[in-house]
Amino acid sequence: MGRREAFRGGRQSLNRFFSALFGGRLLEPAQLAQMRTTVEVPAGEMWPGARYGLGVTSTALSCGGLMWGHGGDIPGYQTRTGVTDDGRAVTVAVTADREPTKQGRPDVLALLDATLCR
Repeated sequence: MGRREAFRGGRQSLNRFFSALFGGRLLEPAQLAQMRTTVEVPAGEMWPGARYGLGVTSTALSCGGLMWGHGGDIPGYQTRTGVTDDGRAVTVAVTADREPTKQGRPDVLALLDATLCR
């Protein structure tokens, strides 16, 4: 297995990072606007409704608004982080995920949505 890009830290660190990133505390406004400029993702490349920007995804939440985030999959592991425009953030990590897919696990995406919408 080749070297992978990685973020060192736990879920709380990821949540703080994404809240700061999308809260405008890490990038200039023009850079953040470019990052938030998304395009539709071809069917089968990600989960339904996903849009992709500069290294981040956006997905409509069932309660309104968007979830911004990033994730990754390797055999045996999947992680997804989501943050809302008002700074609510959640990270979900799944181990023993034998067959990660580009579409992500529907149960993980549903958990992100339920947590950010409560």
